[in-house]
Amino acid sequence: MYNRIFIGCLFLLTLLACKNEDKKPADTTVAPGDSTTSKITQSLTGTYFFKTLEGTIAGKPVVMNIVKAADRIDANYYYVEQGQTIFLSRNWEKAGKDSIYLIEITNVTSGKSPSLAMAISGEGIRGRWVSGDEKTSYPIDLREATIQPSVNVIAVGAVDSARYLKLKKDTPTLTTAVSVIAASDEKDAWLNEKVKSLISGGKKNMSGLSIQQAVNHLVKQAVDGYAAEVDSSLVGVADDGPHYFLNREYETLGNVIYNQNGFLVLSIYNYAYTGGAHGNYGTSMYCFDINAQKQMTLGDILSADSVALRRLLEQNYRKQYAVPAPTPLNSRLFVKSLEPNNNFYFSPKGLGFSYSPYEIASYADGEIKIWIPFSELKPYLNADFARRMSL
Repeated sequence: MYNRIFIGCLFLLTLLACKNEDKKPADTTVAPGDSTTSKITQSLTGTYFFKTLEGTIAGKPVVMNIVKAADRIDANYYYVEQGQTIFLSRNWEKAGKDSIYLIEITNVTSGKSPSLAMAISGEGIRGRWVSGDEKTSYPIDLREATIQPSVNVIAVGAVDSARYLKLKKDTPTLTTAVSVIAASDEKDAWLNEKVKSLISGGKKNMSGLSIQQAVNHLVKQAVDGYAAEVDSSLVGVADDGPHYFLNREYETLGNVIYNQNGFLVLSIYNYAYTGGAHGNYGTSMYCFDINAQKQMTLGDILSADSVALRRLLEQNYRKQYAVPAPTPLNSRLFVKSLEPNNNFYFSPKGLGFSYSPYEIASYADGEIKIWIPFSELKPYLNADFARRMSL
């Protein structure tokens, strides 16, 4: 089961222990006020950073994309030989001042996914990969990549919190964090405008703001509106508590999946707890053609009829999620057949589709990601895309 499913529960336990205190100021990156984030350098020991790393896990060459936003971590990696993106989530059950703990999102049904324990230094990342049954362990050794990216990017973010102080017995709390991937060169300012539009829902009041200012604005908006939101929710509610249903958490965390050959693939993870049994979350994927300065559609990658794609999605879903061929899909999913959606991404050797909780399966099943190797898609790949990807 995805580790992120437990975030809401852990968050609630933490908030119930809170005492009344004044709101902390926002923690933000340092960025200029123009339309880009030029001249910014980020180190692996900084509060905010994005890095593409290369090295080995178990002695096999890998490439990892990792972003840190205050105490939040998002990462993914692929083995160079295989090329399939492996998504990682922070292990919230472990914490260390100088270390990060991640879990592979690879074994949803058993809950025994491999884990990574890593120490960050100015030179790189070292640690151990441990199998889900904890019987096998391999070394991790990563350094900043020498791969030429399609676009130079950094992490830009802000974190803040607010506490509602009018209740006598407990203190409802809001925490909010927004961190996105931003272009660091002036020539790629169009990409930052696109990212601003994505995280703001297309609101036009972001158009005159830098990417950092836009992030700050979204965080401040959530903080400033919290008291009024609680006030409106307290009508007819007793003051004797507990008021855990008034706690709020909003998180947006962006990362890179692929950044080569004139393409950039971004993921933007969103989590929201607005009261109730658990929060809701999902990851949106965005593919960009940097050369053409546009967001890509599925048609830019392949030309395949829906019958062929449904067949490939089902075959690879069954293989990746251990569902035998005789078992009907709707015995595990909400659907009888798998349809391609617009939430797609690609890695060096394959195309993936991501489905949010409740989209095709229950909340407990988490996000479902189905990866199709390019070797199975060869008859359908667009010639220009295949050429640029050396397929």
